[in-house]
Amino acid sequence: MEKAALFDAVGEQRRRLIGVLEGLGDEQWDVQSLCEKWRVRDVVGHLASILDIPAGRFLWRSIRARSFDDYAAVVARDYGSQDPGQLLAKYRQLASKQFAPPIVGPIAPLTDVLVHTRDIERPLGLPAKLHPEGLRAALDFCSGGRTFGLVPKKRIEGLRFEATDVDWSAGDGELVSGPAEAILLAVTNRPVALPELSGDGVELLANRSG
Repeated sequence: MEKAALFDAVGEQRRRLIGVLEGLGDEQWDVQSLCEKWRVRDVVGHLASILDIPAGRFLWRSIRARSFDDYAAVVARDYGSQDPGQLLAKYRQLASKQFAPPIVGPIAPLTDVLVHTRDIERPLGLPAKLHPEGLRAALDFCSGGRTFGLVPKKRIEGLRFEATDVDWSAGDGELVSGPAEAILLAVTNRPVALPELSGDGVELLANRSG
């Protein structure tokens, strides 16, 4: 996908997620997501905060905290502590914002929102509402070994991935086959998706996760 198309897909996926969030009851906002220690509201807090806080300020505060992930988690829970209506309004306001980290570009925020959409939907028993072309682009990104920490290269080395529900495959080696969404979750360290995959490479992928 071209850069403009990737930005369009990011905005569309955010709007798809907003549609899901608009239908949640108060108790559902407090359900544990697929992200360890994050409730649904905290995942939304993460997605809103990375758009709301200027990139330079976010980076500087991450350096002061000595960990990007730790600072991002603190901010996610801070934003997530808001009333769901206020948090959703904030995310809706920011949904069209075009943000992309240097070098990686818009595929990074696209992959982020795709994965986090399922971090929210799966524990709530909701079907996947993922941008189809965006999903393919995210799979290409995550299987390419250049994700700068999101998917360590050693996790996917020696594996061939084949989606069973869309025309997509990548890599060489032992086979990991299954739904595209499950492959994306598995390679981004969501073991909950591993039982949905088959092939000689699944055990190897599972041993590299966690």
